[in-house]
Amino acid sequence: MIYCLNPRCKKPKNPDGTEICQACSSKLLLKERYRAIQFLGDGVFSRSFLAEDMQQRKIPCVIKQFAPLPQIQGHSEAMAKAMQVFEQEAKQLLELAEQYPQIPTLFDYFEQDKYLYVAKYYIEGKNLAQELQAQGAFSEHQVREFLYDVLPVLQVLHKRQIVHRAIKPTNIILKKSDRKFVLIDIGISKQLADTRLTKTNLRASTEIYTPIEQMRGGKAYPASDLYSLGVICIQMLTGAQVDDLFDPLEGRWMWREYIRNAGTDISDSLAQILDKMLQDSIKDRYQSASEILKEFYTGAIPRTTTSDRSKSSTPEPEKKAARWQCIHTIAGHLDTVTTVAFSPTPTILATGSADNTVKIWQSDTGKLIRTLLGHSDTVNCVAFSPNNNGETPPLIASGSGDKTIKIWHLDTGKLIHSLTGHSVTVFSIAFSPDGEMLASASGDGTIRLWHPGTGKLLNVLAGHSDFVESVAFSPSGLSIASGSWDNTIRIWQVSTGKLLHTIKGHSGGVWSVTFSPDSQTLASNSGDNTIKLWHPETGTLNYTLTENSDSAWSVVFSPDGQSLASDSGNDTIKIWHLPSRKVRSTLSGHLSQVRSIAFSRDGKMLATGSDDKTFKIWRFE
Repeated sequence: MIYCLNPRCKKPKNPDGTEICQACSSKLLLKERYRAIQFLGDGVFSRSFLAEDMQQRKIPCVIKQFAPLPQIQGHSEAMAKAMQVFEQEAKQLLELAEQYPQIPTLFDYFEQDKYLYVAKYYIEGKNLAQELQAQGAFSEHQVREFLYDVLPVLQVLHKRQIVHRAIKPTNIILKKSDRKFVLIDIGISKQLADTRLTKTNLRASTEIYTPIEQMRGGKAYPASDLYSLGVICIQMLTGAQVDDLFDPLEGRWMWREYIRNAGTDISDSLAQILDKMLQDSIKDRYQSASEILKEFYTGAIPRTTTSDRSKSSTPEPEKKAARWQCIHTIAGHLDTVTTVAFSPTPTILATGSADNTVKIWQSDTGKLIRTLLGHSDTVNCVAFSPNNNGETPPLIASGSGDKTIKIWHLDTGKLIHSLTGHSVTVFSIAFSPDGEMLASASGDGTIRLWHPGTGKLLNVLAGHSDFVESVAFSPSGLSIASGSWDNTIRIWQVSTGKLLHTIKGHSGGVWSVTFSPDSQTLASNSGDNTIKLWHPETGTLNYTLTENSDSAWSVVFSPDGQSLASDSGNDTIKIWHLPSRKVRSTLSGHLSQVRSIAFSRDGKMLATGSDDKTFKIWRFE
């Protein structure tokens, strides 16, 4: 069947092999290339068709046809403006498709017979509305994974000043190939609407997902998309019709009560985030997808539910065993202290922050040595090059949400290299034991290996299907471990970049991986609220530390390999005695979530960074 694209055609269906419509005599092949085979649906500004690309072996695609309103078609100046906006937005979306493979946008655009067309990638899978109808309510874990998939896409779009405007279940596809959610209809029609050339009513079937400012004034902001996303999340959690979740008499969402009445519950942290996304006032919502992602990164999500937490309790350590003493609390950053690291000499400490800076400190006195400026987004990770007997100048590297890795001369603070290549946030970096290689892990799903002296890219390790949150070299220098939001750990051979093992066992994203000093054990922590210890050469699980009732953001071995330090998903730090697998000490004093932990090279000091904008230095006495 071949479908005629003339909107006025009364009998658009034509038999295969037809070149001219039998009803209206219109050409059936678009741009001498695309052939519509099935009508998919229409919207306020457009009609969609499943089509075949005849130049690409009949590869399926989606054709969208945009028909400017009659008053525009009859007004040459307005039509010229519409064409200009169409071309500008199409070029921008085409560029996005080339730079960000996770954004399934268009790959071609053109005008034919006074209609505007885009050709878009066809994604095989069911839309979220179909999944909801088939499955009913989603679990909290499934909703988290949904947000992990969609929020980074909105982060990219909003930074380009592209507001989707029509986020609804039918515009979200669960890909059949990898079961990842994909946001579709990132389109031209909404951009044309924003030119004020049209005043079409946008309510119709999308009204229940549309915020007040968009319905009343036609204005849309990044926060408008986040509101729509929040409505979808509460529908997923409840499995109910959206109209049943809002009380018009009280003027508020009743989704929490709906969940409790169903005998289930979710974590307070996720509930608070959704409530903020659903605020009527724009200024009371999150202003960007990045803000919500930051909540993920800082540990606001994931957490266990109250009922889950009641099932396990963390034993209080005996006071006589708590021999770690806080010697400094330093408030030198303007935002979250996201990362801490000791230099090979334990008197130097580096911190990175959401205030976009790296700071170098004297760890024994807490005195600030210098501030390194140059990043334009959150500094997520810092690392020192190994000493190597003073044969090479000491370096410090930092990775950031601005997608770059910067390498600095430690003694002078001079910027030596700014490494680019990652397309999403850099979450983790690590120097090899000989200092000849720097590994970086990113939200683009790759690990990149660099030569720190020259800044040259040596290799790209690809294979994870989601954000890579952590990377670590084995002390032997023979292998690299990476942890990802795809719930797996991968072990790679350094010399060749070959994948040696894919370790599965966590049921949530892997936040951190770290090798023991003898390279014989790998520790990992996850959003599933466990810390697991593995044999890295075989990928077998040694044991699981089960006393963590909340997600740990970081784990790190002590230099003697006898202890493991972890944050506890809150404002405390736990020191585990590994031979007994028990908590030896619990360190408290931070006022908010602990984000990062580092032992000094001699094991006598511990540094911790927190959302309270401070870092603490602890000494074992």
